[in-house]
Amino acid sequence: MWLLLFACVPRLYTVQDSDSDTIPWTPPSNTWPAASPPNDLIATGWLPGETVPDARLVDQHGDTVSLWQFYGNIVLVDVSTMWCAPCRDLAAEVEQTQTDYTARGFVYETVLSQDVEGSPPDVEDLNLWADAYGISTSPVASDATGEIAAVLTPNDVYPVLVLVGRDLTVAEWVVPATDEAVRASIEAHLE
Repeated sequence: MWLLLFACVPRLYTVQDSDSDTIPWTPPSNTWPAASPPNDLIATGWLPGETVPDARLVDQHGDTVSLWQFYGNIVLVDVSTMWCAPCRDLAAEVEQTQTDYTARGFVYETVLSQDVEGSPPDVEDLNLWADAYGISTSPVASDATGEIAAVLTPNDVYPVLVLVGRDLTVAEWVVPATDEAVRASIEAHLE
């Protein structure tokens, strides 16, 4: 018996209409920094050296935010939950970290996978989080489908911090999940 495995490799194109015409990737309309990645970029995964998927999530403004729109920046993807104490501790430092590194091409993206009851967070939850921790200069997004958390936190251990390089490849997973470790990682990868 033969076992055939097929894998879908996402490409950097968006379906334009029902005739399946494609157009080059474009960033969603939002207020965050945006740049177009190379047309031949292919997502490969979340491990160091792999190109991250074009995760498109809803942010605290109700807008779609794309991870790929941050091409050319160092991005920290912080996968957290609203019920997690270490996540709340880290959230208290997000705004200052973003402020300290913005001019050097850095974006801090918080991805909330669960609200305080363990359900997918909605825009109201995202705003509660952003307001509670004074986060106004970086996206707070909802992993409403749980797709990111399923890959990055299979054992429900939060937070998970993934530093993504300017070319959208994973530079490293930041461990431990502390502000000190975050800043050391950012410093090591800024050019």
